Amino acid sequence: MAASPAVAMYEKGSPVKQLTPSNFDRVLSRTSQPTFVEFYAPWCGHCKNLEPKYELAAKRATGFAKFYAVDCDDDSNRGLCARFNVQGFPTIKVFSEKRTKRGNRKSVDYQGERSARAMVRYARSVLPNLSKKLSDSGLSAFVTDTKLPKAVLFTDRAKTGDLWKGISAQFDKRVDFAQVSSPETTTLDKLGVTELPAIVAFPNVAEPEYSEMYSGEIKYQPLAEFIKRISTGKMDPSGSSHNAEPAPVLEVKEIASQADLKDLCLDADSKSTIPVLCIVGLMPLEPEFQESRDEHARAFKILESVSSDQRMRSRYVEHSSHSHRDGDGDEEVEDDDRKEDELKQPFRVFWVNALGASGKKMRLLFGLSDDLPTVVAISPRKSAAAPYVGPFDSASILEWADACYQGRGMRRIITGMDIGNSDRTHDEL
Repeated sequence: MAASPAVAMYEKGSPVKQLTPSNFDRVLSRTSQPTFVEFYAPWCGHCKNLEPKYELAAKRATGFAKFYAVDCDDDSNRGLCARFNVQGFPTIKVFSEKRTKRGNRKSVDYQGERSARAMVRYARSVLPNLSKKLSDSGLSAFVTDTKLPKAVLFTDRAKTGDLWKGISAQFDKRVDFAQVSSPETTTLDKLGVTELPAIVAFPNVAEPEYSEMYSGEIKYQPLAEFIKRISTGKMDPSGSSHNAEPAPVLEVKEIASQADLKDLCLDADSKSTIPVLCIVGLMPLEPEFQESRDEHARAFKILESVSSDQRMRSRYVEHSSHSHRDGDGDEEVEDDDRKEDELKQPFRVFWVNALGASGKKMRLLFGLSDDLPTVVAISPRKSAAAPYVGPFDSASILEWADACYQGRGMRRIITGMDIGNSDRTHDEL
């Protein structure tokens, strides 16, 4: 007689979310908050006893730590459990903000008491402070750095609280955070701050003089929504101090064949329309599965954000282009029309189904990993390319693309790359 199936754990609505091989690295790469991952089996009695405590810890740590779970009894997850050398159940790994060269987060085994209070206490003890401590005199240099949007906490306290630490860890590598303790009156007056604590954001890296005051409650959910908007470079539509023209969004087109690759990137209609840099996102898509469609939609939004946000960074690119040339000097002489076109749209963004024949061939051609989604930069004018290594978020990809645009990390490739024709299949003879 067959054994009755074990009762599922951490079902929909639980504060603990399930991870699978398809989303594990991507989910963990989005944050630098302490991240607990429980590897469990539904039939395990100790796992069932831990479940309510683990869920309670997840609720209490909202805002400064993340809690996830992996069902090792699921055949599709067994490779993931083996990857982390899971020998018994439950095993709890805690991932820190430290990362490997490939951008994956490092972990340690949680050895503490398995109670909600102990796990929350441990999360607080390893919560990093990624917010810079600034003086009034250092504020200007911080704000005018053009790499990422900024968020600054002005407070009369010297110590950084868990909420600000948690927010800065959650949006690490997407927003730069700072804290100014006991700020001078002149600084506050200049920014229109009338009471402390206050949070002021500088979302537009091309216009550091533009600032936006956070007006919501000092609570995790509304503050996280505000910072999330800031991380995309979007400003308050009701803001009266912002007069910049809206950035046009170029369509993120699909490269589904060799013809598409040639027409859109390698060999456009004329030299002036060949992109300076093609940013190609390789994203898995299995249309018959809803989860795959949802994951693809999230990745596609990130590419759209990269495409739109580059316009905002054009001034940064312009400044860099005057100060940097490739060592071989190939691009030293440029006509004014082309330079102006490059600064308006430094690169174009496309996508390829990583599971299709063209996507598989492109991954082999550029030596890309199986950690999807991923990105490759192609310079058609210099026959050079660079694979991306890091978290799949718009700010990180955009910063990397800026470096590729300036020639850093690009390596020569064979002219006339071919990803086509293998899409056609036939029966074996």
